[in-house]
Amino acid sequence: MKKSTYPWLFSVIILVVLLLVSLYLGYSGYFFSISMIRSPTDVKLGENVQINLSPNETSVVSFTLDGAYLPGEKIPQIIQLKADNLEKNIKVRVKAEIFSNNKVTDLDFVTTDFFVKGTDDYFYYTDALAGGNKVTFCSYLVIPDNSELISKEKYVLSVVVENLDASLDVEEIWNLQENLEIA
Repeated sequence: MKKSTYPWLFSVIILVVLLLVSLYLGYSGYFFSISMIRSPTDVKLGENVQINLSPNETSVVSFTLDGAYLPGEKIPQIIQLKADNLEKNIKVRVKAEIFSNNKVTDLDFVTTDFFVKGTDDYFYYTDALAGGNKVTFCSYLVIPDNSELISKEKYVLSVVVENLDASLDVEEIWNLQENLEIA
């Protein structure tokens, strides 16, 4: 080899090493992002939860869900919606989903008589929630019969509570005519 090829050879080796390091960091970064799904949340499944509602806002509560639950299993979970700081009545709808690294699964609930499930998988509060009141949304979660949870995996269960001022045209905004049709 000539002395003039050494700088080129050195440059090629350095570039190959840098390429391998960047591929490794990119690949491990992918797994770090997936590990965020497996990270614990502040609220444990089975604890009583009160969600404070603010007017015209969405509230989200997340739980860590163990994949060891069987399809059709009922899990005790009380979720209450509080409207302490509201001056006006609000309309409320709730949706919960299980997130894993590759799909989303809707959950079913054993709800109180005040909630009706729509065709869009939201649960709608049948009345307007008055300021200063609270209502119990559910007492049990039900794992769907078609779920394929893996027992070694951890999942994130997110409960999303949306509300709008009752004086707004909530039926039009949420398409209530279509969503509450009983099939």
